Amino acid sequence: MNLGLDIDGVLTNIEAFQLRYGIPFFKKNYNKDLVNECGKNIKQLFDCTEEEERKFWSRYLFPYSIFDKVREYAADYTKWAYENNHHIYIITSRVFTTKDTFMGKAMRFIVRGWLKRNRIRYDEIVFCDEDKIPAIKKYNICCMVEDDPDNIKALKDYTHVICMDNKCNAHIDDEGVKRCYNFSEVTEYMKEWEAHKCAEE
Repeated sequence: MNLGLDIDGVLTNIEAFQLRYGIPFFKKNYNKDLVNECGKNIKQLFDCTEEEERKFWSRYLFPYSIFDKVREYAADYTKWAYENNHHIYIITSRVFTTKDTFMGKAMRFIVRGWLKRNRIRYDEIVFCDEDKIPAIKKYNICCMVEDDPDNIKALKDYTHVICMDNKCNAHIDDEGVKRCYNFSEVTEYMKEWEAHKCAEE
């Protein structure tokens, strides 16, 4: 099977990163408090302007992209996939990665380095815009691990979706979308799902 993995919010816990650094940043610089703990991005979390959001990420984009930790057991999941003859596609809309600019080249280099350092095995990285449906179709992705609520709702009509649990997607209870809380659960669920599919065939 061809299996898809998102990066931000799936391989990383961007939700925790934004809260950890955003709360003191916005309090110190703009006297703003957290207004929506279920927001999926800085703008929603702190009800800030686009310029304030830009200044936050100007300060924290590279620390996040280079040093933020991979979720526990994520490398084990990709190892299991390879040992069972599956193929892993990293499908990400990480900022700048689709641009043919210095920042685009730098971010693509950083993404590849981060995946290698964290022992995430994969066959191909697909850099795309917010709409991931073309990539899902092109690479015939059988199961996608995603956290963005808009992407989950869009993708579930095209592939099997595992929702990596975050506050921003807590409201999603769509039939056919499996919610997992960590990659240990993802791996166990995929083993069961694979066995069920094989039995059907």
